[in-house]
Amino acid sequence: MIILIISGLASSGLCLRNHEKNLSTDIEPKYLSNNLRYEYNSKLIEHNILKNFESIEFSSSNFSRNRGVNSFEKSPFENFILLENISGNKDDQATIHGISMSAGDDLIKVTPTTSFPWRSIVKLYITFGETTCIGSGAIIDESHVLTAGHCVYNHVHGGWADSIKVIPGMDDGSEPYGHAWAIAMRTYNRWIDYQDHQHDFAVITLDSNIGQQTGWMNLMWSYSYSPMYSGGLNVAGYPGDLDGGLNMYCDYENGRIADEYNHWYYLDTLPGMSGSPIWVYDGISRYIITICAYGDDGSGSNHGTRIDRVKFDCIKNWLTADNTATQRPDMISRSQIHSGFTPTTVGSGITVFNVWCEIQNIGTVSTGTFPVSYYASLDTTITESDFFLGYDIISNIDATDYTQSNWLGIFPSNIPSGSYYIGWIIDVNSTITEFKENNNVGIMGSYKLLVDADDPSNPTICSQINGSTVSDVWQDSVNDPNFLWNGAFDSHTAIDGYYYYWGSDPSGTSSSYTQEPVYDPPAVNNGAYYLRVCAKDLVGNIAPWTTLYIFKYNDSLNENIDNPESPPKDDKNKDEDDNSDEISDEVIEFPEFQIKISEIGAYVTIWIVCGILAVFIQLYYKGKIRKKI
Repeated sequence: MIILIISGLASSGLCLRNHEKNLSTDIEPKYLSNNLRYEYNSKLIEHNILKNFESIEFSSSNFSRNRGVNSFEKSPFENFILLENISGNKDDQATIHGISMSAGDDLIKVTPTTSFPWRSIVKLYITFGETTCIGSGAIIDESHVLTAGHCVYNHVHGGWADSIKVIPGMDDGSEPYGHAWAIAMRTYNRWIDYQDHQHDFAVITLDSNIGQQTGWMNLMWSYSYSPMYSGGLNVAGYPGDLDGGLNMYCDYENGRIADEYNHWYYLDTLPGMSGSPIWVYDGISRYIITICAYGDDGSGSNHGTRIDRVKFDCIKNWLTADNTATQRPDMISRSQIHSGFTPTTVGSGITVFNVWCEIQNIGTVSTGTFPVSYYASLDTTITESDFFLGYDIISNIDATDYTQSNWLGIFPSNIPSGSYYIGWIIDVNSTITEFKENNNVGIMGSYKLLVDADDPSNPTICSQINGSTVSDVWQDSVNDPNFLWNGAFDSHTAIDGYYYYWGSDPSGTSSSYTQEPVYDPPAVNNGAYYLRVCAKDLVGNIAPWTTLYIFKYNDSLNENIDNPESPPKDDKNKDEDDNSDEISDEVIEFPEFQIKISEIGAYVTIWIVCGILAVFIQLYYKGKIRKKI
């Protein structure tokens, strides 16, 4: 039988859908008591699945470099008993072709392996058809092992492993705690489909509660910029190049850097150590933060798959599913780099607003259809009582897969001015039964939305700057006005410009627009003209129309100031014509009308003719009467 050493294989990509293979359908429910931890804002929050949450202070100062063997209680590195190496036969093993790990010059043999945490480190014998490979892993609860994805699904060997034998704390080939067999395997579909280094991890379900004998290390995640990723780290596994892979070796060294999915470190690793846990030690507790998977990629450091928040929750759900015999979805929001909104300043009832996020199903089955509801909140607690923006319908997300949610629409008119956080609630009515119902809220916390729901204030001062005139007062000196105004303001954004009207209608409006607080109309004829404006702010709020100036002009004003457009009065008896408007004496003023003297003769003639005609008619009828008599 050929035994191969599994090492990392190149891959790329990113989508997440759960893949699992059951090696037996006889899975008994098991009591789950493992603790899972994550770091948030420099705090460690302990998740005990069957107990209440407990908050524990986390100090990055614990992760300092100290390689003294006898000072492990104050060191981030493990202490262990050193014995001389035991040679082994290497001729019956070969390395799977791929990225080899760095030379293990600093690796130190661990023996005996019966103390903690060494007894929780496992040796894997993996079969693909007629080929047997070796790998490493770590027990993470009573009946589950965390390892590399390529230890359960290997592209070179045709996919899923046919069997996996798990030996905790194997020491020179001996099995101090016996062994267990895999009955199910889970990994991300991005590893399955694309050999993606970012998601090269897996969880193996065992046929026995062997973890009750060994105990297990906790899991922990933190943000990629946490100092723990560059501080002191530990690794242990079964390198195939040393002692024929029969003994456990470890190293302790500083980390280098982490990104969202991977972690680079200066730990020495060799082929056969794929799946080995990389953990931090604070002198009291141990937390697995990364899975050993790959060698030097040119950075001068080896690297592995980092346990980020999503993987942390996904692993937890996998463990819960096995131990409760329950298959459920579990929807969460991905990190803020996958969320956002635009624009960052809006007008209520005016601006087209777009908000989006990515939703991932970290459960074990598909979700079915559910809504994502978006809200604007004055604080960081997003609830249904916040201002509702709109919703998006997600048709389905496969297990561990993700999709983008998006809402685009007019920003609601009922939201008052202010600074708001934008967030969302997944499946707000809880129509989908999930593993957890308290992780469905997301928020865009890195920046806020400014809402301007108030109209701007119109200008308060307007001046006619071409000559000297007064609003709503007749004058005859200026017929080519020019206007300048000021005093407009907006309390939330700024004034963008003004709609303006110029004409004879006291209530006139128009669509004419200017961004400057000036207007220079053309020269006018006699009459009254109205300059009306309404201010508009940057988001589109518009103030009511207001009249800034009434410009009155008549080039022939008279003494009747109240009616300057009427003809001037007769000035002939005055020494001076105040209006410089001399008039003819041929005009006679009557109470109701005026008649020229030259027209009187025509009226007299008419009256004479009418009188003669009346006399003639009278004489005619008198003569006619006499004849009858």
